[in-house]
Amino acid sequence: MSKKLNFFTALLRPVGYTVAKLKFKYKYKKAKDLPENYIVLSNHVTDFDPIFVGLSFDRQMYYVASEHITRWGWLYKVLNFVFEPIIRYKATVAASTVMDILRKVRKGNNVCIFAEGVRNWDGVTAPVVPATAQLIKSARCGLVTYRIEGGYFASPNWASSGNTRRGKVYGAPVGVYTKEDLAKMTVAEIDEIIKRDLHEDAYTRQAVERNRYPSQKRAEGMESLIFLCPHCHAHGTLASKKDTVTCSACGGSFTYDEYGMLDGIPYKTVYELNQWQRGELAKDVENGISYTAPNASLFTIEGHELKAVCEGDAHITPDTITISDVTIPLSTISDMGMHGRRTLIFSTTDNYYELKVPKGQNMVKFMYYREFVKAKAETKE
Repeated sequence: MSKKLNFFTALLRPVGYTVAKLKFKYKYKKAKDLPENYIVLSNHVTDFDPIFVGLSFDRQMYYVASEHITRWGWLYKVLNFVFEPIIRYKATVAASTVMDILRKVRKGNNVCIFAEGVRNWDGVTAPVVPATAQLIKSARCGLVTYRIEGGYFASPNWASSGNTRRGKVYGAPVGVYTKEDLAKMTVAEIDEIIKRDLHEDAYTRQAVERNRYPSQKRAEGMESLIFLCPHCHAHGTLASKKDTVTCSACGGSFTYDEYGMLDGIPYKTVYELNQWQRGELAKDVENGISYTAPNASLFTIEGHELKAVCEGDAHITPDTITISDVTIPLSTISDMGMHGRRTLIFSTTDNYYELKVPKGQNMVKFMYYREFVKAKAETKE
């Protein structure tokens, strides 16, 4: 174990507790009867999740973090010195990350991974990265599964920066599995317990608990997720202010209340609304209809540095993504994901890209679009 990390873990624990308590009313359960060393797998709902998880564990852990934090300048230098995060490139195979994790646990260290690989957008745990169960099997250490509840309403992924809400958030270990337990399981069985233990449906829980998450800007930022007007089906016409989302095309609107529920449309939850628009997008993919993201900027990532490629309206079709004079065939994209609210990340056979749009625009639709294109192609195989 690292003496430096043990020192900073003990030093910063009271700070983390104070932030979690004052900002989120966070409550947690301590992890007990732990294996000699272990990997912690948690769902991912807020930017504060490492604090939430860490409070339940007395021992220091190495956290797996997205590559984009390496571009945070002096802040990353501090984080790297204090926590030595394991860097993961989203939307890539990430073999180097896997090897770094295995080296850490085989030396007796503990590692925390947010298994979805990205914060969930609509309150339901996103699919776990497929190779996670194989990683756990290969690590030959213990496994602790951890679930954060209420975090989606306290800090929705789509919400404008800094727009957190002080309401009930709770975190606790779900399962503790020894390396002997895991040795008896197949990879498929490990995958099942990970999915089961980490699954959180925020709206199903909220329907029972009815916790308040007050904010003066409850709906602001929702256009980062919702790109279709539920009234007139227009694209990219929504704008949010305070508790209301309004369409500039038809004038229709809907509200988001302090319980996280919608009013003014047939869909009562953000999850339902998102499922509806995903269904509409799937129809558009089937019909070959393209989608546009205005005023986009394309970058390549080389050695943790962004290098500008071009700017202009971005277009996605069932075959390509085009920005200005740059065309990228979808068939060359090996994986795709998001970081933040408006930055699409994807890797091709030749490059690792970021595609960004300004505030008020939406990039999630490109991720969904490519997802449906891929699913359609796999169905035909």
